[in-house]
Amino acid sequence: MARPIFKSTDATGLLRYAESILLKMRQNADLFTDPVPDLASFESLLENYRNAFAEASFRDKRAVVVKGKTGQALQEAIYRLSQYVDAQAEGDVELILAAGFIPGSPSTNRINRIPKAENLRVENVQVGTGILRARVRRWKHARLYRYEYRLLGTETWSSVLHSRSVLEVQGLEMMKHYEFRVSYVGTNTQPNYSDIITALAV
Repeated sequence: MARPIFKSTDATGLLRYAESILLKMRQNADLFTDPVPDLASFESLLENYRNAFAEASFRDKRAVVVKGKTGQALQEAIYRLSQYVDAQAEGDVELILAAGFIPGSPSTNRINRIPKAENLRVENVQVGTGILRARVRRWKHARLYRYEYRLLGTETWSSVLHSRSVLEVQGLEMMKHYEFRVSYVGTNTQPNYSDIITALAV
């Protein structure tokens, strides 16, 4: 069964793919009445990335960092939209194309459960910053990595989709314990989380 491809090959590809998705989903709004995220929010993320992409072309270090952050937010939005389109299309290639997504071939979309993420480690980047670095064993078939963390003793997880097997989490409360877990994201988007790791932000 065909499913929408959500991962772009590079920064330029991400920009063009997002523009195509926005255009097609607006043209076919009658087929996709309640997209998640909504198209206004998606357009805002796209505009932020478009501006950051242009600024980063001047090689300014801060602009490159901003480009990376806005690109990550846009990629996560594409991933969420792909899940919505997947549910609407139910394998219909025509509907996937109507949403601006590229359909994956059935041979590359077998419903195989992804492996459990292994060897998750969490460490402080530098004492006094409150930044924790999470690292997991790389899986060559991973399209993305879904990192989740929460303050110890709370129920709600914060989720971050990232293109690499290492992620730095900022803005944490100093001298507080946090729980971390991670899952690979492959053609099968059903998560298979690692064991939970606890770390102290200092």
